[in-house]
Amino acid sequence: MFMNKQKDKIRELCKKYTEMTDEEIAIIYQKAYALDELAAIFDCDIFIDVPLKNSTASIVIYHVLPVSKESLYEQSPVGQPAMKMNEPGVWKVSRAGGKLKGYKAFTQENVFIRQNIYAIEYQDKILGTYIMETPFHEVQKDGTEEQNDYMVMTARLNNYIDDAIYFFDSSSRLIFQNEKADSILKDSLQEEVYYNQLFGNQIPYSDLVLNDKKAFMKEIELDDKFYMMKRIILEDDKLEFAIILRDITQLKNKEAEIISKTEAIRETHHRIKNNLQTMASLLRMEKRRSENEEIKHILSDNMNRVMSIAATHDILARQLGDKVELSEVIKFIVNNMHRSYMLLNNLELSLDAEESIIVRSEIATSVSLIVNELVQNSYNHAFIGKSNGKLKVSLKKYDETVSITVADNGIGFSIDEIKKNSLGLVIVQNYVKDKLKGTIQFNRQKKGMEVTFQFKQTLYNDV
Repeated sequence: MFMNKQKDKIRELCKKYTEMTDEEIAIIYQKAYALDELAAIFDCDIFIDVPLKNSTASIVIYHVLPVSKESLYEQSPVGQPAMKMNEPGVWKVSRAGGKLKGYKAFTQENVFIRQNIYAIEYQDKILGTYIMETPFHEVQKDGTEEQNDYMVMTARLNNYIDDAIYFFDSSSRLIFQNEKADSILKDSLQEEVYYNQLFGNQIPYSDLVLNDKKAFMKEIELDDKFYMMKRIILEDDKLEFAIILRDITQLKNKEAEIISKTEAIRETHHRIKNNLQTMASLLRMEKRRSENEEIKHILSDNMNRVMSIAATHDILARQLGDKVELSEVIKFIVNNMHRSYMLLNNLELSLDAEESIIVRSEIATSVSLIVNELVQNSYNHAFIGKSNGKLKVSLKKYDETVSITVADNGIGFSIDEIKKNSLGLVIVQNYVKDKLKGTIQFNRQKKGMEVTFQFKQTLYNDV
């Protein structure tokens, strides 16, 4: 029978976990007393749960044991929470009112059961719920199958997922959402909520249903956060579709940060290129002012070296990342050389460069310097005493090996003869060996000279 001890426990729990007034608690006393009187009629575990403040869960404040049957509980659940993921029917009735019969649920002791749930209402307010529980396999007296069986089975899984999930019926009415969804859209906790109230300003319901894709995805923004919204059509007689929201705010912030840093790096490359071009212009001015042919030659060589380094920074200033299309770099070098030696228009300079050979920027810079030195050497020395000539630069790839050849049909030269006095040759040999970890071959032909250097495209193992 209903006693003062149980009454005190109800009051203690209601005061501690809810915002009920004394008048409302008194109503709960009356409901508990009535259940105690009717225990023999229902003959099952019966509870009164009341919603916890600021939570989707409820708390058990009263328990009536079966009269002729064994209880489903080994220990009293009074004072224990009824979680939404375990008892979605309780959550639904405590929020929307009314009644539900035959809902699947899990007890606090993780036993699979059926629940009949009824709202306890007072002055247009839902104070709590009556819950009658029976074993899952026990036949219902009225023979009625439970409705919305999907609720518990999906809820227990969905609440371990970081994404917010919303289920809607054919009228676009919200039927259920998981715990994560509760924290995103407060409007979803109201009674009789429809799709357009939640997401209509992002994607109208008419646009959503007219899109015939099985899975439809779009990026949306809610309360200064970004989400990837995915709509899934459900093959279910009670549910029409589901909306899944994945929080991508952190990802978007990272993307913005990366873009900002990339733009800063790109601007840096642009400024370096401009500074190098300024240096080249200053060298060109000094060359024009000088009357010493040897000094002019030195200034011209160094001007071209500066421009060869600028080639890589010019490309990096126009793209994202730190990798370069090698054919673009070599094309820049060849065109720059052609402009520098345009007075020697009796020389034909051609380029045969295989595309899609991607290397790190530091590799591209080394290659540009090497090619610059080799082409410059041919211009300066290969055609002395000749009225015309041909110079060809080739870029090829064999498996993972990049091969670059500079060949001319000039007078050729002896590698041993110029080894001691050629800064350009020192640059070439040192860069091939130290920077590219590659090999170089000097082949004197009957007509001219052919220089080939090779290196692995996978140098540094990140291309």
